[in-house]
Amino acid sequence: MAGLVALVLAIFVAGAVFGAPLRDALLPSRDSVPDQVADLITDRYEGPVDRAALERAAAIAMAKEVGDRWTTYFTPEQWQAVQRANEGQYTGIGVTIRSEDDALVIRQVYPRSPAATAGLAAGDAIVAVGGVPVARRGAERSRAAILGREGTPVVLRVRAPGGAERTVRVVRGDVTVPMVEARMVTGPRGAKVAYIDLDRFDRGAGEQVGQQAMRLIREGATAVVLDLRGDPGGLLDEGVAVAGVFLEPGTPVVSTEGRASPRREFAADGDPIPADIPVAVLVDGASASASEIVAGALKDYDRAVIVGQPTLGKSKVQVTQQTSDGGAIRVTVAGYRTPKGKDIADGGVTPTIRTADDPGTDRDEALEAALGALATRRR
Repeated sequence: MAGLVALVLAIFVAGAVFGAPLRDALLPSRDSVPDQVADLITDRYEGPVDRAALERAAAIAMAKEVGDRWTTYFTPEQWQAVQRANEGQYTGIGVTIRSEDDALVIRQVYPRSPAATAGLAAGDAIVAVGGVPVARRGAERSRAAILGREGTPVVLRVRAPGGAERTVRVVRGDVTVPMVEARMVTGPRGAKVAYIDLDRFDRGAGEQVGQQAMRLIREGATAVVLDLRGDPGGLLDEGVAVAGVFLEPGTPVVSTEGRASPRREFAADGDPIPADIPVAVLVDGASASASEIVAGALKDYDRAVIVGQPTLGKSKVQVTQQTSDGGAIRVTVAGYRTPKGKDIADGGVTPTIRTADDPGTDRDEALEAALGALATRRR
């Protein structure tokens, strides 16, 4: 007993000499380990300390330690960019692109965007950004280099489909990407086909896809192409809603289950297009999450022919919670499976018809393959 009293007295004497932080470090603490470390560094480190930066570093490390690539902490700046992207807004030049070995090939130029003003067009290949070749910098870093603050210029070296190169200066600006774009296209033997390009699964995606499909069918479309290439997904219930545009009400679309999330089954619930209207779904390696839910369900029921490249393989359900610093933490809470029980993480959704666009042409070879497949599926 005397020894314990002596130890306590020694601790408080040391605290009087060296300060409260040392006494707190020696005595048991109810604070978490990250809090204890941050407290001691903030109080005692010899140089200036940014406490908020320490806490963000800890949050990033904790999310990474889980070992799941989809569980992520977003800094306030990153979270603001994510929210804008979820609403189809970002600062850039206004194009969609696909990566090739030495270039970023423009798939689409948004109307009234900085890219449209600068004269860029679908089929143009960006071979250098700011004087640095895409082949040297890499596709992802080149994509990032195109983005930047509103009103700042980016200089692109562009190769036209015919091979001629030119230099284009584009002033970055705010771009709003429409969630759904729909138009009538012509298939083999002059058939009218509804083409629906879904950019993301934001609120209202299912309703908009359904409305556009029915509008074009009323105008004479005898088949539908749903383009999910480059679609990163979004809301789970909107994935179910989009699938419900093509499946009978009550048809199981996807099931989810996690350690803290009991198994749930989600079924189609809506007003689908006529069952005798054939459907094709275009996918690629950037089609993810809710895109894969739709493609997987329609493939399982043979409701659609899947055309393109294997999808990303993100069979994860996530929840996102904003943090007190203005950032956010996104956590994987469950995995999902297609109606037939396939785990999309195992190779993604495999297309029925594997094909890819030829960057050397201004044609959309994958769309052409989908139109050809639909011609054989008409009932």
